Amino acid sequence: MSARPSWNDLFLDPRFHWKEPDPGVVAVAPRWREEGRRLIYDLGCGAGRHLAYLQTQGFRVIGSDVAPNGLEVCQRQLTEAGLPADLVRADMTACPFADGTFDAGVSTNVLNHNPRALLQQAIDEVQRVLRPGGEFFLTVLSTDDWRCGSGEEVEPNSFILAEGPETGILHHFFDEADLRDWLRAFRILDVKRDRGHSTSSVRAGDNPVQKDAWAVWAAKLGTGPNF
Repeated sequence: MSARPSWNDLFLDPRFHWKEPDPGVVAVAPRWREEGRRLIYDLGCGAGRHLAYLQTQGFRVIGSDVAPNGLEVCQRQLTEAGLPADLVRADMTACPFADGTFDAGVSTNVLNHNPRALLQQAIDEVQRVLRPGGEFFLTVLSTDDWRCGSGEEVEPNSFILAEGPETGILHHFFDEADLRDWLRAFRILDVKRDRGHSTSSVRAGDNPVQKDAWAVWAAKLGTGPNF
């Protein structure tokens, strides 16, 4: 039996070399700039779309990703754009930074790809490396996404997909109660549903399917200097 594909394999496919920043990142950047937040963490930076965008907005950004192929693409694209490439290879459950390093952070389409217990470790690591009052913008999949229930269920709301470009990749889908429990070390400033249609993953006949995600803006709880 062949090994299941990994995100490192997927980064060999140009479809995963995303370039446009997430609208939520674009929305929070002006506030962070006005508040004097300067050092930003991009967890799961992939091909570097948010490193590139945020650096053009005046931030210093450090990116991490577990996938060497993703970091290679990111390095190349940032270099071609004449931008610094401050990159680290790291698993989401073990951020290689000191406590309270970052003023803010982003992570989009990343914090679904582990069993639920490891996702808790990952978000706890984010909480650790943010300064008190540090903010974080993230997107994760909702249980209303069409892929929830598709493929092999490995635990509640966690499935190894059996179709589409991410076949073989583990996805966890959050309902609202699960989302809020997962983020219990944060104060949720805003939460929205990001709904739309996609033909990037299809069941049959290239018909559009319903994608559904949570877009969350949150702040680290705790004492200490705030913005």
